[in-house]
Amino acid sequence: MIRTALLLGTALTTTRPLTGLAQQLRLSAEVGKAEFFEGEPIYLLVRLQNLGTDTAWVTFFGLGTLPFTMAVTRDDGNPVPVRMPSIDFLVPPSWRGDPVPPGASVMNTLVLQDLAGDEWPRGRHLFLFHFPPAEYKVQVEFAAHLGVPRTAPLTLRAAPIIFRIRARTVAEEAEVSELEGMWQMDWDTTSVGGHGGAAYKATLIEWVEKRFGGHADDPFLLDNGMYSLGPTLMRQIEAGKLPRFDPDTSEVVSWLRLGVIERQKSSTGGTRLVQALSARHPDQLAALRTTLGSTLCGQMARYQAQVSRQLQRSRSTQPR
Repeated sequence: MIRTALLLGTALTTTRPLTGLAQQLRLSAEVGKAEFFEGEPIYLLVRLQNLGTDTAWVTFFGLGTLPFTMAVTRDDGNPVPVRMPSIDFLVPPSWRGDPVPPGASVMNTLVLQDLAGDEWPRGRHLFLFHFPPAEYKVQVEFAAHLGVPRTAPLTLRAAPIIFRIRARTVAEEAEVSELEGMWQMDWDTTSVGGHGGAAYKATLIEWVEKRFGGHADDPFLLDNGMYSLGPTLMRQIEAGKLPRFDPDTSEVVSWLRLGVIERQKSSTGGTRLVQALSARHPDQLAALRTTLGSTLCGQMARYQAQVSRQLQRSRSTQPR
């Protein structure tokens, strides 16, 4: 087994002239728009495209893993803390990298506030970190050959992202406060036990229906409204505090998930929802590839379907 952490220093500090492969591969990063309100989720989408005519072999592509580095600065030049978890991974000796065929793309999406930002002053909040009002620049790099045997170091850089955070309006303040109140319920064992648990489930479903009906572009539906509150219900079910209820297959949640993807199929946030969906319900990817077409979410659905097929082939060839 090869531990890729041992190769990190070489891959990120060695600089070489652009090779044909470097010109063949393009790294891009985007957040979908130029302005966000304070506390709004910022969905960071990174994409690696193979513009050449040959298959490229690269390392694992995922934000928060060792091949990725990120720098964030404010408009005054001061750096913003970046806390990329830099998850290490192991690869078998026979691994030669992950293939990116000609014309193909590799994609990954995460919420920027779970990777970088200031510490919150107090209380529980929807995301790990905080971007106060200001203008920001984000720069992302990918060590494409980290851990790939018999390759020269290759660091790809995406064009910088610039966006602005503004203060919240009164309506946005109320929305965030409502969600943070629900988030607090996640940690309040008194509220989620017994009758409190039933009230929590009702509150979640009411919030989902209200937001889906009246806020077609609500950014919170793409992340915390789905994937942070649902697991709370599941933990309470497993502890015997709520009747059996599967938040991933319930009528309300399934309807919401697919409906929001359709409404936001051209947004970076929509790709986050498709990516999360693929981990839980890969069987739905085939239909999404057709219905979403060439949109950003359609591209993510096709990529995730390809990853799913590769994993199935890999498992089928492993000795039992």
